[in-house]
Formats: sequence, structure tokens, C-alpha cells
Amino acid sequence: MSDLSENELITFTFTAFKVAEMTLPAYSGEYSKRMYTQHQLMALLCLMKRLRLKYREITAVVGLMPKLKEIICLKSVQHYITLQKFFKLFASHFFDEC
Repeated sequence: MSDLSENELITFTFTAFKVAEMTLPAYSGEYSKRMYTQHQLMALLCLMKRLRLKYREITAVVGLMPKLKEIICLKSVQHYITLQKFFKLFASHFFDEC
């Protein structure tokens, strides 16, 4: 992947993260495990849709991109089921419009 492509992906993910920070609460509920914020998960879902990847593939890609993890303050890569469950909270048509 070229530097330009990587920078575009980083910028896209950072923007999605910041928009999520402005619109979503950090955690889904009072008793959340607080391992990942909704902002981080939303940014990863947006990136997943942008790259047209599957849940397992996006977790593998994120694991290979330390700069991406750094900008969204992600300490570890979550299991793909975490993203899948988070996605179920939102209507799939929301992402189809993006």
C-alpha cells in the first residue's frame, strides 16, 4: 500500500472517530466492560465498510497498522465478534448510505 493510500485511510478513520466522539456516548451502558469505546468501534466499522472487508479481515488489517491503533487509542485488537455485535446495534442501511 502506498503512503498516500495509507494516509487517506488514516485520515478517514480519524475523521470517523472524531465524528463518533461528537455523536455517540463513550460506552453503551452503565455496566459496560469498558474495553473499547463506541467511538473506536464505529471508526473501525466505517473503515471496514470503506475497504469492503469482512469482520475477520478488518481485525487482521488493524492488527498490522500500529499507527491506526494509535490515533484511535486502541490498545489491543478486539475479536471480530465484538465488531459484529456492535454493528447489530445500528441499522445496516446507515452504512449503505455512506
